[in-house]
Amino acid sequence: MSDNLLVELLVEELPPKVLGQLGNAFARSIAEHLHEAGLTEAAVACDALQAQSASGTFAAFATPRRLAVQVAGVRAKADDVQLQKKLMPVAVGLDANGQATPALLKKLASMGLGAEAVPGLKQAPDGKAQALFVDSMQTGLTLQEGLQQAIEHA
Repeated sequence: MSDNLLVELLVEELPPKVLGQLGNAFARSIAEHLHEAGLTEAAVACDALQAQSASGTFAAFATPRRLAVQVAGVRAKADDVQLQKKLMPVAVGLDANGQATPALLKKLASMGLGAEAVPGLKQAPDGKAQALFVDSMQTGLTLQEGLQQAIEHA
């Protein structure tokens, strides 16, 4: 399910000559970051005060003391993403008997995994040599987390 989102930022007195540009920049930044976080369905398309994207619209508003953006098609939580991360070459990660080397165990520990993850590692070609890969699930951001990051960046 997707809804409309209105973000309003109270600011000090802004110069009237650049209100349109500031409003557009704020709106575009928020809309783009929400899209990158997977919280909207489509990317932002143009620089107009009311821009059309594939999933809906965003509208920029600006007064001398407020910047605001209304974004349509916003989700409460982004989808979870399946990731595959390259660890190291097989020759470095596994010894001659197929057991994990200290280097591999240290790398897994840095990722919050233990020795029990070694049997689940995948081997796949990576250029000239075989490499070890680990699959993991990255949980999607909530709207609160994604919006906080977008506002901080904007």
